[in-house]
Amino acid sequence: MTALFPEAGGFLPHQHFWTEEGLALERERVFGRCWLYMGVLDASASPAELTADMAGLRFTVRRDTAGLSGVCLDGAQARPLEVDRCGALVFARVAQDGGPTLAEHLHPYAERLATMSVNCVNPEPPVGIPFQANWKALIENTMDDFHGSTVHPETIHPAVHPDWQSHLKTERFGANSDSCWRLADGTAGWWAKLDAKMRLAKFAEEATYRHIFIFPNFYLAGFYGATVIPHRVDPVAPDAAVLRWQLFLPTTQLETPRERAFHRSAAAYLLESATGVINEDRPVCEAVQQGRPGILGNGVYGRRERRILDFHVAILAQLAESPVMEPCG
Repeated sequence: MTALFPEAGGFLPHQHFWTEEGLALERERVFGRCWLYMGVLDASASPAELTADMAGLRFTVRRDTAGLSGVCLDGAQARPLEVDRCGALVFARVAQDGGPTLAEHLHPYAERLATMSVNCVNPEPPVGIPFQANWKALIENTMDDFHGSTVHPETIHPAVHPDWQSHLKTERFGANSDSCWRLADGTAGWWAKLDAKMRLAKFAEEATYRHIFIFPNFYLAGFYGATVIPHRVDPVAPDAAVLRWQLFLPTTQLETPRERAFHRSAAAYLLESATGVINEDRPVCEAVQQGRPGILGNGVYGRRERRILDFHVAILAQLAESPVMEPCG
């Protein structure tokens, strides 16, 4: 069996990106212990239920008159869930003694996430895009601030301000981080026209693309202080994952057929654009996955790439934790 221990410098062992042993350890100590994003419960849904499959664990969260509850299935074994929410965002973890509260896990972004989640209205259907790559490769990819000009030269790169040294700001707080990039003038102008026509509900007055990452596999994207897109990366196998996301376009002018039609048109455009960006990321992540077993050593990370190393450190710390409590039920 391949040894799975920390390497010098705090890097996650390479074997964690392609071995069954690595995924099994992550199933137990990451996805079997951490707070995980489940989704947004639609207030009109009855009965209200959210489900998720991560690393072989099946999570089900339900809302009834008694509140939120849930269960995690690992084969035939069941564990109760702790369920909590941050604004409209629902999180759950396998019930356990001790451990951080949800607010502590989200620190220092709980308030910011709750504010952004107010705009989780007018939902489009959830989207799931499969990748033939380890789930951590997708996380590393989304944390790479510099790949816009090379992987997305006609999509992301023209949409944000070219002066990244002045207009790209990244906060790092341990495992969690927030990257905020000012939109290009033309992009901001497009959003301003949409706002004038449809009166966007805004959580902030900011002409930016904002990206908040919450360990281990959740990030919330925001555009123009209005539109929000929750993303979650679900491990499927050592070399397979699904990126799940949902678009919320909080326009307030939906009273007439014409306004509703315009909203559908704008949402379709944004969905197509987001899918196009992800489809540009997918072959890169998959090529990286194919090359992982041939890696000879660790790379050199610049200041703007420290979030990737923060992620490795957080994974290592979680893997060092004692085993989860015994299943019940």
